[in-house]
Amino acid sequence: MKETKCYDLFITHAWRFHDDWTRLSNLLDKTKGVAWRNFSLPWHDPAMNPNSKIGGQFIRSFLETQIIPSHAVVLLTSVYLIPSARLWFELEVEMAQKHNKPIVGLPLNEETLIPDDVSRFCDACCSWDSSEIFSTIDQVRGLPKFAQLT
Repeated sequence: MKETKCYDLFITHAWRFHDDWTRLSNLLDKTKGVAWRNFSLPWHDPAMNPNSKIGGQFIRSFLETQIIPSHAVVLLTSVYLIPSARLWFELEVEMAQKHNKPIVGLPLNEETLIPDDVSRFCDACCSWDSSEIFSTIDQVRGLPKFAQLT
């Protein structure tokens, strides 16, 4: 029996669950011949104020512990376009770069291009096709190309 390839991914998100975050998670779950673990599960403690010094430090630490074990970070353009999420988005990029995690960008739903202000963060960009996403992750990680099993 052939072993399934497994990817550990961090997907940018907007504090709580986000439509594209959910959409991408569902898309990747349906990919045959590959497994993935989601290291970006949004978590929210209503008692934790992310705008306070202690709350901000806690969130930063929590995000970093999600990014460190990931094989790659997937940037969702839709998250970048949420003004209130931009600070966290840029922090996730900074942490990915700090820990040498490849960054793959995805455009808005139904779009093919990623705006320059998002693509500048990315090592590579691709479309909303799961095989292409995994192949792009392999490419930026310097691994043999992902081959989807049928």
